[in-house]
Amino acid sequence: MMTSQELTRRLADLAEEFNVAGASAALWHEGTLVRAQTGTVNVATGAPVLPHTLFAAGSVTKVFTASLAMTLVDEGLLKLDAPVRDYLPDFQLARSGRSAAITVRMLLNHSSGLPGDYMPNLAPGDDVLERLVRELHALPVTGIPGERWSYSNMGMSTLGRIIEVITGESYDTALSTRVLQPLGLNATADAEELLLRSTAVGHTVDPANGSASPVTRLRAWPEVGPAGSRLWLDIDALIGFGRLHIDGTAPDGRRLLSPRALHEMREPQFDDFWGCFPMYVNYGLGWAIVREGDDPVLAHGGANLGMHSTLYVLPKQQAVLAVLTNSTTGFQLYSALCERLLRECFDVRSPAPSYAPEPTVEVDNEQFTGVYRSPNGQVSVDVHDGRLHLRMTPAPELAAWERLNGRTPGDSQALPLVCIDSEQRRFSMNLGAPGTFAAVRFYDPGADGRPTLVRVGTLYERTP
Repeated sequence: MMTSQELTRRLADLAEEFNVAGASAALWHEGTLVRAQTGTVNVATGAPVLPHTLFAAGSVTKVFTASLAMTLVDEGLLKLDAPVRDYLPDFQLARSGRSAAITVRMLLNHSSGLPGDYMPNLAPGDDVLERLVRELHALPVTGIPGERWSYSNMGMSTLGRIIEVITGESYDTALSTRVLQPLGLNATADAEELLLRSTAVGHTVDPANGSASPVTRLRAWPEVGPAGSRLWLDIDALIGFGRLHIDGTAPDGRRLLSPRALHEMREPQFDDFWGCFPMYVNYGLGWAIVREGDDPVLAHGGANLGMHSTLYVLPKQQAVLAVLTNSTTGFQLYSALCERLLRECFDVRSPAPSYAPEPTVEVDNEQFTGVYRSPNGQVSVDVHDGRLHLRMTPAPELAAWERLNGRTPGDSQALPLVCIDSEQRRFSMNLGAPGTFAAVRFYDPGADGRPTLVRVGTLYERTP
């Protein structure tokens, strides 16, 4: 078993290697907990990271939201395969038929077609999710609901609004009373409480010299609370939440999630998950799945302004691994640390990406060209010098996210595509740096034989 001394050494070494201002990590296995901290909560003050320092959970919050929803399923108050309109009668996007087809399960497994990163930055307030649902009326549903995985922050926010309607409480209150308090977690979505505790602030890291600077805002986008913009927690809280997903019980023995709910959340939802999330083989309800089968490995990562977090749960091996960081380079730290610990301690290896550009396949380039759109922005596919190229133009809201993280949005570049599977319309996109590629896949040919959808991280639909 890993010792706290060894974990501290590794965490500190990786923080130095990747210029991470501060980090906290812990590994729980069969009742034994080891934890480590390194660095500072804020380079401007030099205050140290403590065992109880709060970091942003980021999108790990989605598993909290999914778990909260499953407590309502257990009580018979929420049905997974019921239409969203059963709970939100006014739920409507630009295409009414597609809106009516969206179910609760589709919100949980990210197949609803709701916008991925649409962030209108509404004013805070207990009615912010209600206002968000009204904001969605002008937006499209991308693709046919239930058919394709497409990561959706707005899907989780919509689920948060359903939770409010069922419980009669704000999302934050429902999360606290049904999950955070029963588990005894040092976690909060209340900004005033953050002032009373050791709280990490996010940092942007200059790629040129490695220097870290605090972000200009601690939190943003209150309407994305259920998706990961508002929850702060310490490393023990993240471990404690992970332990819930081993047997469904709180530390006092109270059952919060039934065995059926745990099974549903771990069950792979898609027959074909190629090119969706790197290092994950499928997706359940709230959880990404690193390994399927009788010995599953569950995971979810998260990002907030200048912060990165991750959580792994190995139910059969009774193990939980968690990392919290407060720098834009935190993803590199937690990826390296978790990859090594999972391999050494549990013989778990993350699946290798399957979209390297070998071998190449010849295709009719013209059938893929066109403009594809979603609330995330626009994808243009053209032929240059006899080769397909793809150019992404993000929506203004995503450019704002880049600026808040200390990055200057640059002009989008047309990047070359290489077909690696013509039958499945799978492509590899060269990102420019040596050995770096992204998965691109085209779907659903129309009457003219040309694809109507493309996935580049999220789904985009071809314009007429």
